[in-house]
Amino acid sequence: MEEFLRDEKYYGVFDYDDELTPGSELKIGHTVVQDYYDNQIDLAPFIGLGAESLSKAREQSVEAEKMIFSKIRDSIREWERQAAITKTYDRALEYLTTHAVTHTSNQWVHEDYYDRDSISNMVYEMSVSVWEETKYDRTKQESVPVAWYVTWDLDIRSPKHGHCVEIAGQRRKRYTDKAAAEKYIEGRKKAFAHYFKEISPPIPQEYAEYFKVNGVLLPGYTVEGQESEISTKTAAEIINEIKGGDSISNTKKPSVLKKLAEGKTDKPAPSKGANKKEEQSL
Repeated sequence: MEEFLRDEKYYGVFDYDDELTPGSELKIGHTVVQDYYDNQIDLAPFIGLGAESLSKAREQSVEAEKMIFSKIRDSIREWERQAAITKTYDRALEYLTTHAVTHTSNQWVHEDYYDRDSISNMVYEMSVSVWEETKYDRTKQESVPVAWYVTWDLDIRSPKHGHCVEIAGQRRKRYTDKAAAEKYIEGRKKAFAHYFKEISPPIPQEYAEYFKVNGVLLPGYTVEGQESEISTKTAAEIINEIKGGDSISNTKKPSVLKKLAEGKTDKPAPSKGANKKEEQSL
């Protein structure tokens, strides 16, 4: 931690990395020192006041410090509310700057870079790759294939970087017959073909969070068994509530049921004559 000494007349101040991280963190650390370098002070005039007068003056100074500290804390709470507003904007911007995934529109394509076949849409991706094992044939004086290793996987494709999930797959399944390996690949493709009938198939509920940013489902997606949520407040209303601080969140309105219960208990019970009158009117 770096320390910065600021010289004032009769005292010095160490600043401990005062720092603001907008929407996140506020750091303030100050230490007051005297008799440090050029900050020598003549205490004789104070000593001459006597212990009792000095003690009273000190108590008054401490009270003044406490009042200033209280104002600082109020200012910090004001910053907290403003930082919450900044963070709200940051989280909304994070949602808007999360880009949709690229995909193959449910068509199988060959990727030269990875040497694999793949198919994808906005939710799923399946890829298949084959590694060919060869050995040198002295008779033919060339390398010949002796085995084929098949690797495939089916993934959930989250638009959020680094949030993909494998839901099925096989690593390096070995075949000594190429035709058998190809038959196995075709069988895997058919087995999972139902994942690739829509550009944006409904997302299973257990994977819904992978398609949300800060709790909000990204555009173009739906979740199985869930309807789209409709906002009931405007951005301005939410900002005003944040500016209101703790007073809004801590204020509880009495429930309607409680009011009715109180009304029933406060109201005197009707007399027998009143009961008969009500029965006759019915």
